[in-house]
Amino acid sequence: MRYQDFVIKNGEFVGKFEDMYQNFKDPWLQSQRYQKSTPINHKMILSFCQYSKLFLKRKKIKTLEIGCGFAYLSQSLNELNFDSYGTDISKTAIYKAKKKFPNLKNKLYESSFLNFNLYNKIDPDIFILSEISWYVLPDLKKFLRYLKTKHRNKILIHFLSTYKKKEQKYGKNFFYDLNTIKKFFNLKYIVSNNYKGKGYGNQFSYFLAKL
Repeated sequence: MRYQDFVIKNGEFVGKFEDMYQNFKDPWLQSQRYQKSTPINHKMILSFCQYSKLFLKRKKIKTLEIGCGFAYLSQSLNELNFDSYGTDISKTAIYKAKKKFPNLKNKLYESSFLNFNLYNKIDPDIFILSEISWYVLPDLKKFLRYLKTKHRNKILIHFLSTYKKKEQKYGKNFFYDLNTIKKFFNLKYIVSNNYKGKGYGNQFSYFLAKL
């Protein structure tokens, strides 16, 4: 069995993230990819966070990576002097992330996607959704209503692997490309585009938006 089978299989959502992290040492090749170099999508997110300083105009900016996995991105943001936090639904992922990055020990949380009490407590300036929207589709509208109500004028950075409409089996009733993603989120977009590179994890859409 592949680690992907614990997430989406045969066009159906499975969502057994804790089982995946318990059974596979490096799902999504997180550690392996970082050993070579920072993945391109993470490099772009880091740049967007730096760019967001122009809009937020604060000395210390707080970021929240929802679905952080092993928290490599959160650690990179910390190294750039952001006040970085991360959440993940998997207890095992958060446990391993804290072991990898003990400096983030008190800033990483096992959490559900709609844990609004925790988001209120952290009160980030920048929310980051990187490659998780396919896994939280039924909750996205509620999440967006919360952001637009409680975190107006903050920033949302969104990255998501996308597929051709005929190839996509799951979630295409929500969105399937950059235009339908932007229509669904309905935000004030500062930057948005597609990236098409070579290799695993190098074809995705993205946007930087004001809430």
